[in-house]
Amino acid sequence: MSSLAIPLQRSSYITGALWGLFAISIWVGWILLTRYGVTTSLSPFDITALRFGCAGALLLPIVIRDGLGVRRVGLPLLAVICTGAGVPYVLISSAGLQFAPAAQAGALIPGTMPLWAALLATLFLHERIAGPRRAGLLLIPVGIVILVGTGLTDLASGNWRGQLLFLLAALCWASFTVAMRRAGTKGFTALHATAVVSVVSAAWYLPVYVMLLPHRITAAPWDAVAIQTLYQGVLVAIISLFAYTKAVSILGASLGSSFASLVPVLAMLAAIPLLGEVPRPADYFGIAAVTLGVFLSSGAYGALVKSR
Repeated sequence: MSSLAIPLQRSSYITGALWGLFAISIWVGWILLTRYGVTTSLSPFDITALRFGCAGALLLPIVIRDGLGVRRVGLPLLAVICTGAGVPYVLISSAGLQFAPAAQAGALIPGTMPLWAALLATLFLHERIAGPRRAGLLLIPVGIVILVGTGLTDLASGNWRGQLLFLLAALCWASFTVAMRRAGTKGFTALHATAVVSVVSAAWYLPVYVMLLPHRITAAPWDAVAIQTLYQGVLVAIISLFAYTKAVSILGASLGSSFASLVPVLAMLAAIPLLGEVPRPADYFGIAAVTLGVFLSSGAYGALVKSR
């Protein structure tokens, strides 16, 4: 490594790592807070309404200024973006947290997203996966089998319902990721996409929620509603995206996205004292395999080797 690369690596990596850690800490908190909310006073319908009602109102000026982006990216691609990161994703993942522990959500949603994304990118973007990334993608299913294998046969616990919903939520987010990869080449920024997703989701979902869907917000404690609104609508929908984008802009896509591999471990560890959810012995091995698989499949290993 050249002498000029040493200060760049140290200063840039530390700065980028701090942004990345900040982003994933918000993601882990979202898993725990949503799990707590949907198992106490709120429903997935309520969580979704609070998230997009708040984020949609805050980000509406961006949509008014920049438009919906239909001409820039096209209606089909925009529909995939709004579906993958919008109401379906939040509803499905929140519903899954009603049935399965937070640690499993932390492993299965960010853990299987690279699998779905690789499949979609291969089919629609004609990308080739090789080397450590392929090894990581093969390791992820091993961890999933360890993690959910017994749960799928234990019908009494009901965890299998949450696990299947987590897999579907990961597919939604992978669709958004691949669609954004294509839209990004057309100048559709992450902040603009978040604004469009939030405003479009609020515009169609809130009327349906108020008129047709069951909701428990009026019966929930006001402080629980306020905390969920601020966390879901501000921290998760806006600030975590900015932090993640900063990490990627400093470290590159591979290293920046590798921080997602920490989510399963942090969610598992945090759920023990905060939610009282103690993993089974097999869960530790499954989550470790998924974490390593996500790290390798993100391309971070190859990026670290090349930086030396």
